Amino acid sequence: MSQSEAILNSIPQLQKICANADHVYSVKFKSRRNMEDFLIRLMSYKPGWLTLLYKVRGVLARIMGFKHNEFMDHGLKVSDYNFKRGGQVDFFNSVGFEADKFWLGAVEDTHLTGYIGVVLESAENGIHLYHVFTIVHYTHWTGPVYFNLIKPFSHLVVYCMANYAAK
Repeated sequence: MSQSEAILNSIPQLQKICANADHVYSVKFKSRRNMEDFLIRLMSYKPGWLTLLYKVRGVLARIMGFKHNEFMDHGLKVSDYNFKRGGQVDFFNSVGFEADKFWLGAVEDTHLTGYIGVVLESAENGIHLYHVFTIVHYTHWTGPVYFNLIKPFSHLVVYCMANYAAK
């Protein structure tokens, strides 16, 4: 078991979601930022190239018959992000949160349910170790078709989001 798997499995809610996942991806970064700042930076990262990727994703989603929200223009301001369970963060619903331990967001569509989250492992000399992860559950046969098309970009996006959040 990798270090990231062990960290995810140490939190019962995440362990349950990971147990039957079709895909789990995790990256880790060291940062001096506190968890709230890290989360805000992670979820507010929206450079131009990412906006373009979401527009391409929108075309693919329409072709495949998925509901499509304009992810980059959902009307929620960063100052309105609510990481507590039941809150809204960007286009994700907050489904799990424990201050200075973890946050989990979920989004459901007709083809899959996707999760993004962060686990704060430890702090040593003011440096925190953050595990940023995505978990995917397919809910329709179109889920793996769609996700395998976007998977390389998904990994790139998560890595860049986490890298930005850590700086």
